[in-house]
Amino acid sequence: MAATSAPSRNRSHRERAEQITVTKSGLHASSDSSRTERTPVTTTKKPATQATPSPADCDDLIYASRRGNLEEVKRLLSLNVDVNCRDSYSRTPVMWAAGREHAEVVELLVRKGTDVSLVDEGGSSILHFACYAGDMEIVKFVLSLNVLDIESRGELSRTPVMYAARWGHRDVVELLVSIGADVSLVDDDGDNILHLVGWGGDMETAKFVLSLNVVDIDARNNDGRTAADVARSGRRRRVADLLESRGAQ
Repeated sequence: MAATSAPSRNRSHRERAEQITVTKSGLHASSDSSRTERTPVTTTKKPATQATPSPADCDDLIYASRRGNLEEVKRLLSLNVDVNCRDSYSRTPVMWAAGREHAEVVELLVRKGTDVSLVDEGGSSILHFACYAGDMEIVKFVLSLNVLDIESRGELSRTPVMYAARWGHRDVVELLVSIGADVSLVDDDGDNILHLVGWGGDMETAKFVLSLNVVDIDARNNDGRTAADVARSGRRRRVADLLESRGAQ
Protein backbone atom coordinates (compact mmCIF):
# COMPACT_ATOMS: atom_id res chain seq x y z
CA MET A 1 0.00 0.00 0.00
CA ALA A 2 1.55 3.30 -1.06
CA ALA A 3 1.86 6.11 1.44
CA THR A 4 3.06 9.69 1.36
CA SER A 5 4.31 9.89 4.94
CA ALA A 6 5.22 7.67 7.86
CA PRO A 7 2.20 8.68 10.01
CA SER A 8 -0.28 7.95 7.24
CA ARG A 9 1.46 4.67 6.49
CA ASN A 10 1.22 3.63 10.13
CA ARG A 11 -2.43 4.61 10.38
CA SER A 12 -3.23 2.52 7.32
CA HIS A 13 -1.25 -0.35 8.79
CA ARG A 14 -3.21 -0.08 12.03
CA GLU A 15 -6.50 0.06 10.17
CA ARG A 16 -5.53 -3.21 8.48
CA ALA A 17 -5.06 -4.77 11.89
CA GLU A 18 -8.57 -3.73 12.90
CA GLN A 19 -9.81 -5.55 9.79
CA ILE A 20 -8.99 -8.84 11.46
CA THR A 21 -12.15 -8.38 13.46
CA VAL A 22 -14.26 -6.00 11.45
CA THR A 23 -13.83 -6.00 7.69
CA LYS A 24 -12.15 -9.30 6.98
CA SER A 25 -13.91 -11.54 9.45
CA GLY A 26 -17.07 -9.56 10.11
CA LEU A 27 -16.92 -10.51 13.78
CA HIS A 28 -18.42 -7.20 14.87
CA ALA A 29 -21.11 -7.11 12.19
CA SER A 30 -24.63 -6.69 13.54
CA SER A 31 -25.86 -9.43 11.24
CA ASP A 32 -24.34 -12.12 9.07
CA SER A 33 -24.07 -11.72 5.34
CA SER A 34 -26.18 -14.03 3.24
CA ARG A 35 -24.96 -17.55 2.50
CA THR A 36 -24.42 -16.61 -1.14
CA GLU A 37 -21.98 -13.87 -0.09
CA ARG A 38 -19.77 -16.03 2.11
CA THR A 39 -16.09 -16.26 1.23
CA PRO A 40 -15.09 -19.49 -0.54
CA VAL A 41 -12.94 -21.79 1.53
CA THR A 42 -10.34 -24.43 0.84
CA THR A 43 -9.92 -27.83 2.39
CA THR A 44 -6.89 -29.74 3.53
CA LYS A 45 -6.17 -33.05 1.87
CA LYS A 46 -8.09 -36.01 3.34
CA PRO A 47 -6.79 -39.58 3.58
CA ALA A 48 -7.73 -41.69 0.57
CA THR A 49 -10.00 -43.85 2.75
CA GLN A 50 -12.30 -40.92 3.50
CA ALA A 51 -14.74 -39.16 1.26
CA THR A 52 -13.43 -35.79 0.14
CA PRO A 53 -15.85 -33.06 1.19
CA SER A 54 -16.79 -30.48 -1.39
CA PRO A 55 -15.79 -26.82 -0.94
CA ALA A 56 -19.46 -26.09 -0.35
CA ASP A 57 -19.53 -28.54 2.57
CA CYS A 58 -16.52 -26.85 4.12
CA ASP A 59 -18.12 -23.47 3.53
CA ASP A 60 -21.18 -24.74 5.37
CA LEU A 61 -19.06 -25.80 8.34
CA ILE A 62 -17.44 -22.38 8.53
CA TYR A 63 -20.87 -20.75 8.36
CA ALA A 64 -22.46 -23.04 10.96
CA SER A 65 -19.54 -22.49 13.34
CA ARG A 66 -19.75 -18.76 12.87
CA ARG A 67 -23.47 -18.81 13.65
CA GLY A 68 -23.13 -21.19 16.59
CA ASN A 69 -25.43 -23.76 14.99
CA LEU A 70 -24.37 -26.76 17.07
CA GLU A 71 -26.65 -29.32 15.42
CA GLU A 72 -25.58 -28.31 11.93
CA VAL A 73 -21.92 -28.50 12.95
CA LYS A 74 -22.53 -32.02 14.27
CA ARG A 75 -24.29 -33.02 11.05
CA LEU A 76 -21.51 -31.73 8.83
CA LEU A 77 -18.82 -33.40 10.90
CA SER A 78 -20.71 -36.68 10.63
CA LEU A 79 -20.28 -36.34 6.85
CA ASN A 80 -16.49 -36.16 7.31
CA VAL A 81 -16.20 -32.49 6.46
CA ASP A 82 -12.66 -31.49 7.37
CA VAL A 83 -12.72 -30.01 10.88
CA ASN A 84 -9.60 -28.00 10.00
CA CYS A 85 -10.82 -26.56 6.70
CA ARG A 86 -9.89 -22.94 6.10
CA ASP A 87 -11.48 -19.91 4.53
CA SER A 88 -9.67 -17.47 2.25
CA TYR A 89 -7.94 -15.89 5.26
CA SER A 90 -6.80 -19.30 6.54
CA ARG A 91 -9.33 -19.21 9.39
CA THR A 92 -10.70 -22.48 10.68
CA PRO A 93 -14.20 -23.22 12.01
CA VAL A 94 -12.96 -23.18 15.61
CA MET A 95 -11.46 -19.70 15.14
CA TRP A 96 -14.83 -18.43 13.96
CA ALA A 97 -16.66 -20.11 16.82
CA ALA A 98 -14.27 -18.60 19.36
CA GLY A 99 -14.52 -15.16 17.79
CA ARG A 100 -18.31 -15.30 17.97
CA GLU A 101 -18.47 -16.60 21.56
CA HIS A 102 -19.94 -20.03 20.74
CA ALA A 103 -18.41 -22.07 23.56
CA GLU A 104 -20.33 -25.30 22.84
CA VAL A 105 -19.22 -25.28 19.22
CA VAL A 106 -15.61 -24.61 20.23
CA GLU A 107 -15.64 -27.55 22.64
CA LEU A 108 -17.28 -29.84 20.08
CA LEU A 109 -14.75 -28.98 17.39
CA VAL A 110 -11.89 -29.60 19.82
CA ARG A 111 -13.36 -32.99 20.78
CA LYS A 112 -13.58 -33.83 17.08
CA GLY A 113 -9.90 -33.19 16.60
CA THR A 114 -9.53 -29.61 15.47
CA ASP A 115 -5.93 -28.44 15.53
CA VAL A 116 -5.92 -25.51 17.98
CA SER A 117 -2.28 -24.73 17.17
CA LEU A 118 -3.18 -23.41 13.71
CA VAL A 119 -3.01 -19.70 12.93
CA ASP A 120 -4.61 -17.60 10.22
CA GLU A 121 -2.72 -15.67 7.56
CA GLY A 122 -1.97 -12.88 10.01
CA GLY A 123 -0.62 -15.28 12.63
CA SER A 124 -3.66 -15.07 14.90
CA SER A 125 -4.63 -18.23 16.79
CA ILE A 126 -7.84 -19.32 18.44
CA LEU A 127 -6.57 -17.62 21.61
CA HIS A 128 -6.35 -14.28 19.82
CA PHE A 129 -9.91 -14.72 18.60
CA ALA A 130 -11.15 -15.72 22.04
CA CYS A 131 -9.45 -12.72 23.65
CA TYR A 132 -10.86 -10.42 20.98
CA ALA A 133 -14.38 -11.64 21.78
CA GLY A 134 -13.79 -11.61 25.53
CA ASP A 135 -15.69 -14.76 26.41
CA MET A 136 -14.08 -15.93 29.66
CA GLU A 137 -15.42 -19.48 29.34
CA ILE A 138 -13.79 -19.90 25.94
CA VAL A 139 -10.56 -18.19 26.99
CA LYS A 140 -10.22 -20.46 30.03
CA PHE A 141 -11.04 -23.53 27.94
CA VAL A 142 -8.44 -22.68 25.30
CA LEU A 143 -5.82 -22.01 27.97
CA SER A 144 -6.65 -25.33 29.65
CA LEU A 145 -5.55 -27.16 26.50
CA ASN A 146 -1.94 -26.09 27.22
CA VAL A 147 -1.14 -25.82 23.52
CA LEU A 148 -0.78 -22.11 22.82
CA ASP A 149 1.87 -19.63 23.90
CA ILE A 150 0.18 -16.68 25.62
CA GLU A 151 2.84 -14.41 24.08
CA SER A 152 2.18 -15.60 20.52
CA ARG A 153 2.03 -12.80 17.98
CA GLY A 154 -0.95 -12.34 15.69
CA GLU A 155 -1.94 -9.54 13.32
CA LEU A 156 0.46 -6.60 13.66
CA SER A 157 2.45 -8.72 16.13
CA ARG A 158 -0.20 -8.26 18.80
CA THR A 159 -0.42 -10.74 21.65
CA PRO A 160 -3.68 -12.12 23.06
CA VAL A 161 -3.55 -9.72 26.03
CA MET A 162 -3.23 -6.82 23.59
CA TYR A 163 -6.43 -7.94 21.86
CA ALA A 164 -8.25 -8.22 25.17
CA ALA A 165 -7.08 -4.75 26.17
CA ARG A 166 -7.95 -3.21 22.80
CA TRP A 167 -11.52 -4.46 23.02
CA GLY A 168 -12.03 -3.62 26.67
CA HIS A 169 -12.14 -7.06 28.27
CA ARG A 170 -10.62 -6.21 31.63
CA ASP A 171 -11.38 -9.62 33.16
CA VAL A 172 -9.54 -11.40 30.34
CA VAL A 173 -6.59 -9.01 30.63
CA GLU A 174 -6.43 -9.70 34.36
CA LEU A 175 -6.58 -13.47 33.80
CA LEU A 176 -3.76 -13.42 31.25
CA VAL A 177 -1.61 -11.20 33.46
CA SER A 178 -2.20 -13.60 36.37
CA ILE A 179 -0.64 -16.42 34.36
CA GLY A 180 2.31 -14.41 33.15
CA ALA A 181 1.30 -12.38 30.09
CA ASP A 182 3.90 -9.70 29.35
CA VAL A 183 2.23 -6.28 29.22
CA SER A 184 5.46 -4.47 28.32
CA LEU A 185 5.47 -5.63 24.69
CA VAL A 186 4.72 -3.42 21.69
CA ASP A 187 3.19 -4.22 18.32
CA ASP A 188 4.45 -3.41 14.82
CA ASP A 189 3.04 0.13 15.10
CA GLY A 190 4.95 0.71 18.31
CA ASP A 191 1.71 0.63 20.29
CA ASN A 192 1.94 -0.80 23.80
CA ILE A 193 -0.98 -2.08 25.82
CA LEU A 194 -1.80 1.44 27.07
CA HIS A 195 -1.99 2.74 23.51
CA LEU A 196 -4.43 -0.05 22.71
CA VAL A 197 -6.51 0.79 25.79
CA GLY A 198 -6.50 4.35 24.51
CA TRP A 199 -7.91 3.15 21.22
CA GLY A 200 -10.55 1.04 22.94
CA GLY A 201 -11.49 3.47 25.67
CA ASP A 202 -12.45 1.06 28.45
CA MET A 203 -11.92 2.72 31.83
CA GLU A 204 -11.69 -0.44 33.94
CA THR A 205 -9.06 -1.90 31.64
CA ALA A 206 -7.14 1.37 31.74
CA LYS A 207 -7.20 1.43 35.56
CA PHE A 208 -6.02 -2.17 35.78
CA VAL A 209 -3.14 -1.70 33.34
CA LEU A 210 -2.02 1.46 35.15
CA SER A 211 -2.13 -0.41 38.47
CA LEU A 212 0.54 -2.80 37.19
CA ASN A 213 3.10 0.04 37.03
CA VAL A 214 4.88 -1.67 34.14
CA VAL A 215 4.17 0.44 31.06
CA ASP A 216 5.75 3.85 30.49
CA ILE A 217 2.74 6.16 30.39
CA ASP A 218 4.55 8.54 28.03
CA ALA A 219 5.93 5.92 25.63
CA ARG A 220 5.50 6.98 22.01
CA ASN A 221 4.40 4.77 19.16
CA ASN A 222 5.68 4.92 15.59
CA ASP A 223 3.51 8.00 14.98
CA GLY A 224 5.20 9.71 17.94
CA ARG A 225 1.97 9.59 19.95
CA THR A 226 1.48 8.68 23.59
CA ALA A 227 -1.45 6.66 24.94
CA ALA A 228 -3.07 9.94 26.02
CA ASP A 229 -2.65 11.32 22.48
CA VAL A 230 -4.34 8.21 21.11
CA ALA A 231 -7.20 8.49 23.58
CA ARG A 232 -7.73 12.16 22.75
CA SER A 233 -7.69 11.56 19.00
CA GLY A 234 -10.18 8.73 19.38
CA ARG A 235 -12.48 10.82 21.57
CA ARG A 236 -11.89 8.55 24.54
CA ARG A 237 -12.04 11.56 26.83
CA ARG A 238 -12.47 9.68 30.11
CA VAL A 239 -9.40 7.53 29.47
CA ALA A 240 -7.44 10.61 28.37
CA ASP A 241 -8.45 12.39 31.58
CA LEU A 242 -7.38 9.36 33.63
CA LEU A 243 -3.99 9.22 31.94
CA GLU A 244 -3.49 12.96 32.38
CA SER A 245 -4.38 12.66 36.07
CA ARG A 246 -1.49 10.18 36.35
CA GLY A 247 0.90 12.64 34.76
CA ALA A 248 0.65 11.67 31.09
CA GLN A 249 1.81 14.14 28.50
